[in-house]
Amino acid sequence: MRKELEKLEIPEKIKRIVEKLVKELERVLGGDFQLYLFGSYARGDWVEGMSDVDLMVISKEFGKIPKHARSPLIRRIASKEVSMEILCYTPEEFEELKKRSSFIREVTKYWIRIH
Repeated sequence: MRKELEKLEIPEKIKRIVEKLVKELERVLGGDFQLYLFGSYARGDWVEGMSDVDLMVISKEFGKIPKHARSPLIRRIASKEVSMEILCYTPEEFEELKKRSSFIREVTKYWIRIH
């Protein structure tokens, strides 16, 4: 398991699900992506069985995929064991959003890089 995940004080089930997603993302996107955990699991205030897993994937490869198709693509390869919110951006889109989105700025306060 990735050392970033090992350090987190989150349920082992969530760690395994995220680790599996990293492997699937490597297969689909190659190694050129960043994966961040944000939201309640990153802040440490999740509620067991209630909180969803919030993830952000940033990859140049998303430039080849229409925006509306990115999250559904990643959801198809993600675990169905838990509810997940997956945001997908190119590096350029992400940089632009940081400038104008208070939500994205809030996300970056507590996110944890997984890959």
